[in-house]
Amino acid sequence: MQRLAQWGVREETLLIVLAVVIGLGGGAAAWVFKWLVDFIARVLYEAPAMAWHANLFLLPILPATGGLLMSGVRRVFRTEKSPFHGLTGVLLSLMRTGGKLPHKTGLETLIASGMTIGSGGSAGPEAPIAIIGSSLGSSLGAMLGISRRNLPTLVGCGAAAGIAAVFDAPIAGVLFAMGVVLRDSSINTFTPIVVSAVIATTLFHSLSRLAAGQASRGIFQMPPDNGAFVFTFHELPNYVLLGIFCGLLAIAFTYAMQFVAESAERIKRVPRFLKPAIGAGLSGVCGVILILMFHNDALVHHRFMEHAYVPIFGDGYPTILRAIDPTWYAVNGHVVDGRSAALGLEFLLIVCALKIVATAFTLGTGGSGGVFAPALFIGACGGGAFGLVLSWMEPHAAPSAYALVAMGAVLAAVTQAPLMSILLLFELTRNYDVMLPIMLTAVTATVIYRLVFEENLYTQPLQARGIRVGSAAGISMLRRVTIDQLKLEPLRTIQAGQLVGDLLKDQQTVPAADYVVVDDKGKYLGTLSMSELLTVLLQPEAAPLLLAGEVCRSDVPPVLATDTLETAIDLFSRHEVNCLVVMENHPRETLVGMLTRSAAMRVYHAALG
Repeated sequence: MQRLAQWGVREETLLIVLAVVIGLGGGAAAWVFKWLVDFIARVLYEAPAMAWHANLFLLPILPATGGLLMSGVRRVFRTEKSPFHGLTGVLLSLMRTGGKLPHKTGLETLIASGMTIGSGGSAGPEAPIAIIGSSLGSSLGAMLGISRRNLPTLVGCGAAAGIAAVFDAPIAGVLFAMGVVLRDSSINTFTPIVVSAVIATTLFHSLSRLAAGQASRGIFQMPPDNGAFVFTFHELPNYVLLGIFCGLLAIAFTYAMQFVAESAERIKRVPRFLKPAIGAGLSGVCGVILILMFHNDALVHHRFMEHAYVPIFGDGYPTILRAIDPTWYAVNGHVVDGRSAALGLEFLLIVCALKIVATAFTLGTGGSGGVFAPALFIGACGGGAFGLVLSWMEPHAAPSAYALVAMGAVLAAVTQAPLMSILLLFELTRNYDVMLPIMLTAVTATVIYRLVFEENLYTQPLQARGIRVGSAAGISMLRRVTIDQLKLEPLRTIQAGQLVGDLLKDQQTVPAADYVVVDDKGKYLGTLSMSELLTVLLQPEAAPLLLAGEVCRSDVPPVLATDTLETAIDLFSRHEVNCLVVMENHPRETLVGMLTRSAAMRVYHAALG
C-alpha cells in the first residue's frame, strides 16, 4: 500500500479494483456452493439405494450424518469453539476487529454448509455464500494492507456479491450488505459494493448458462400477465391482516430459534461436537412426521411430494414454487372443491409449523446455514394458508398472491430490513405488480415484530451477551475511528504506595483531573480521579494514612491504541469516568497516554459533521 501511495494511487480508488476481484470470486464461489449442495442432495436422495420413500428411517439418519460431518469439518478448521457462527460472527468481527476474519472461514463455511443443506438440514444457502464472500473480501484486504477504515467495505462487497449471485438479485444484495451487515450507507461504501454485486451476478449468470444451457431467470419468476397480483383498494385490509399474521409467524420463528439455541447451550452433558448432528436428526424426524401424516393423500403427493426431496428439507425451494403457483390452488380455473381446499389448508399450516421446528433444530444446535430461505418458505406456506381461508369468504382472492407477498413480509420482519425484502421479492419474481402489496405487508410485519424484538435474528445473539449493535451512521463511524488516531493527554502516574495526603497537596499547585496508579514495575493498577480525592477530603483525618493503591479505581480497564472509538465510549458510559488509560499493543503494558471523554466526543461529532 505504501508503494501504491507513492505512485499516487489512493486507497479509495484501489477499493473499486478490489471490488471487481471480490465480485468475480463471490460469483464463482456461489456457483461452486450451489453445485456442491445439489451434488450432495442428488447422491443422498436420488440414488436408488437411498430411496427414503421405502425407508423412512433414512430421513433422520441422512441429515444427522451431514451434521456430524459438518462438526468434523469445523474441528479440522478449528472453529468449533467460536461462540458465534454464521453472519452473527461476521457482525461481531466488524464490531471488534474491523472486519478481520480468519482466512479459513470461507472454505470452512463452503464445505460445512454444503454438507448441512445438501444432506437435508433445514437451512438456506444465502448466509453461507455471504460469509464466503465476506471472508474473501477480508482476506484480500488484509493481504494488501487495506486500512481498518476501509476493510469493512471489502467485507460488505463480499456479502453483497454472495447474496446477489445466489438470489440473482443485485439490488437486494447491495441493500443487504449496507443495511444488515455494515449498517453504513455512505457513498464511499456504496460504490464498491454495487460493483461487486453486479460483477458477481453477471458471472453467476454466465456459469449457470454454461452448465445448464439456458438463460438466467428469477428463482420464483412469475408470468407478467398473471392476474393474481391485481392490487385494489378493497384489498388493503386483507394485506394489513396478512402483515400482522406474517409478523406473528416471524415472532414464532424467532422464539423457536432462541428456545432451541438456549436449550442446546444449557445441555452440558452432550459434547458440542454432537449437537449439530442431533439437531439435524431431529429435523429429519420432522420430515418423517410430515410424510406419515400425508402419505395416504394423493392430492398432497401430487402437489408437493412427487420430487425426491422432503418438502421441509434443505432450502425448500420446490415447495415454495408450488405454494406460489396459482395452478396448485385451482382446477380448470376454479378454486378446488371443499375437501381439497381443506386438505391444502391443513397441509400448508402443518408444513409451515414443521419448517419452523426443523430450522430451529438445524440452526439452533449449531448447524451451518442461513435463515433467508426458511423465512421465505414459512411466509409462502403461511401466506398460502391465509389466502385459502380468505378465498372461502372472497372468491376472487388468489391464495398464491398472498403466499408470494407473505414470503417477503416474513423475511422483512426477521431481518428488520423491509426495503431489502421488498426489492428482493421483486427481483425473485420479476413481476412489478407485487410491489404495492409487499410494501404495505412488509412494513406491517416489521412493525409487529419490533413490538417484541428490538434486534433482527442475526444481532439478537449479540444483544443477549450484552453486545450492542446500534444504528447505521453513528456506529459505523465509531467503528472506523481508532484511538491511535486521536490526540491523547500526557500521563500523570503515581506509585501505589504514595500517600493520598501528598496528592492533595499537589492538587493545590498543579491540578490534575486524573492520576494513573502503577506498581513498582510500572504496571497499571487503576485510576485515581477527583471524585475519589473529594471523597477523601470529607474525612481529612484519614488522608495521611491512605495510600493511592487503596483508594484508586481498579475496575476501569485500559484500552488499546488499536481499539475503536466505539469501545472507548462504551467504557466511558459503563464506568462513568472522564479519562481512560491507553496502552500500546506491543508490548501490552506500555502506557502511552490518557483519552478524555471530551476529546473522544469532539472527534466523533466532527467526523459525523
